[in-house]
Amino acid sequence: MPAAPTRPPEPAHHWIDGSPQLHAVEWRADSDPTLLLLHGATHQSMYWEPLARLLAPYRVLGLDLRGHGASEWGEAGSYDAAHYLDDLERAIDRLVPTGPFALIGHSLGSLISMPYAAAHAERLWAAVFIDIDPRPPEGQRERLHEAGARPPRSFGSLSEARARLEQLTPGLSIDDYDLLAEATFEEAADGTCRQRMDQRTLAEFPQFDHTSMLAGIEVPALVVRGAASNVSSAEAADAAVAALPRGELATVEGGHHLHVQEPQTLAEVLRAFLERWAPRHEGSDGGR
Repeated sequence: MPAAPTRPPEPAHHWIDGSPQLHAVEWRADSDPTLLLLHGATHQSMYWEPLARLLAPYRVLGLDLRGHGASEWGEAGSYDAAHYLDDLERAIDRLVPTGPFALIGHSLGSLISMPYAAAHAERLWAAVFIDIDPRPPEGQRERLHEAGARPPRSFGSLSEARARLEQLTPGLSIDDYDLLAEATFEEAADGTCRQRMDQRTLAEFPQFDHTSMLAGIEVPALVVRGAASNVSSAEAADAAVAALPRGELATVEGGHHLHVQEPQTLAEVLRAFLERWAPRHEGSDGGR
């Protein structure tokens, strides 16, 4: 049965050396097996907490992508697929140096996960791609570029920034809004707040096209789509599942940010999938 939806102990924080330095959080450090989660554009690793608290007994890691959250910003021109993938491999070397793990991405995180899964099947026991087309429509990238060209939005106070989160992501608990506001925004000496994100992550957002590499992802792979998503299409999700050698599809009631707004439902879908493929401890009857 899913774990009770109580907040787990404060996650551990890790720093991955290199340029840029990367930040990651870890829930249930002593648990096994491991899930590594990659967030989407404009988000950061703490957006996974509503879901992470429901994914016991797994060890859950969340990585802040370059330019997001507490990770350092990249140089101009470095927010492309190759740099994101290099960062992921560097983080894996530090956080999961041995043994298989499951890789779970949301949106941009899925687009970074796909080439890793195609190239490193020996490191994975499963992959999950949440609410993104393998080749997103160019209009999506254009809208992100427009957002990235604008100055970062500033708020008069943390409470004002928190109110904006409530407007954009309705339905969360008071504690979750407090958590996300503190993790998402940083306060200046004068009390104003800005999001902890480099606008260039949007201004330089690349055009991904992973349709041809799906056939090379040999591990069990779950494609999750929000039934009311305005980002991923049902047709593209069906095509992705058909192209994946061991692909499965789950459609979850909700929009694009399923892990934040529908964590209970998404956790049930993920646990059902992961429990079929998770490595078994020695002496158990299970296998893949």
